[in-house]
Amino acid sequence: MDNFIDIFTKQIINVFYPFLVFIYLLIFILFIFKFIINLILKKIEKNKLKKIGINDIDNLDGLTFEKYLEVLFKNMGYKVIRTPYMQDYGADLILEKDNKKTVVQAKRYKSKVGVKAIQEIVAAKGYYKADHAMVITNSYFTFNAKILAKENNVELWDRKNLIKNIIQYLSDDNKNDNKQALVNNESFKDELQTDINFCFICNKRLTDKEIDYCLKNTDIFKGKTYCYNCQKKV
Repeated sequence: MDNFIDIFTKQIINVFYPFLVFIYLLIFILFIFKFIINLILKKIEKNKLKKIGINDIDNLDGLTFEKYLEVLFKNMGYKVIRTPYMQDYGADLILEKDNKKTVVQAKRYKSKVGVKAIQEIVAAKGYYKADHAMVITNSYFTFNAKILAKENNVELWDRKNLIKNIIQYLSDDNKNDNKQALVNNESFKDELQTDINFCFICNKRLTDKEIDYCLKNTDIFKGKTYCYNCQKKV
């Protein structure tokens, strides 16, 4: 009886062993294939995000904006971790560079960012035991948000700072003309002002009063500066 069982078992193994090997091999091939496809899709998404302009950013959802900033900071030399979309404790990204940790909150807003974002990132800085904290928006910050950020050493990137860093860092290492392409992109052309001391329209040198008036009324002038005559055209 024992011999019969042994013979039967060996026959079963001989029959099914090649099939099992085939199944394991197929699973391994599918795993490798999925891994390669994911790499390709991430590369495509990264290249697509690198080429969009500020007006495109205005139309992104919150999660895609976080992914965009992830690409930007990786180009700046940071190791980037995206926190869970829910229960992130106030931080959307965690950056690491030169043994320093930075927490970042991303705000893809149409209106100005208020004090709540500053409060949340200050809390996140403590929770993640970070050395630095940032809030980044495609919009601007309220006056109170700026005051609170200054008191808590929170770095703020508004629309103008974001554009500046995109142009500086989102350039292909193998294509030196990519920065110029970003500058010439229609999405950026109407946003970029290189010197606030000159009118954005007529390039006339501005008085301190004209500059202060424009910067205090960012809801009207969007962070740009204009001479008295051109202010009437905005």
